[in-house]
Amino acid sequence: MPAYESQPYDNLIAGYVVPLTTVSVVVKSGSGIIKRGTVLGAVSQLPETNASHGMYTVAPVDSSKTDGSQMPFAILSDQQVDATTKDVRATGYVSGEFNRHALIFGGTDKVEKHEIAMRNVGLITKRVVE
Repeated sequence: MPAYESQPYDNLIAGYVVPLTTVSVVVKSGSGIIKRGTVLGAVSQLPETNASHGMYTVAPVDSSKTDGSQMPFAILSDQQVDATTKDVRATGYVSGEFNRHALIFGGTDKVEKHEIAMRNVGLITKRVVE
């Protein structure tokens, strides 16, 4: 009989009024080890000549960047991704309701800087009583 495992509660999801929608993404090499709840910005989209065409290359949102990663696009749904030395496929939420205190950003960014931009792309932040 197979063993069943459940993931520990991580308080990232803050509701289900707005449906959770995911997409496959490629986390850009050099992004380091990133964890579930990291807000990602789209750096580029893979061209038609690539086998994974249409997927977005992403990196942690950092307002000091100018490569596209300064604007929120998705939130990492995988538990952890190591993109230190190579591009890595992952899954990101592109819509849903999220606990603002569980979100992780690149650089020194905080949730307050990106809440309006996140709302504009369907990533709704909420205050959650913990």
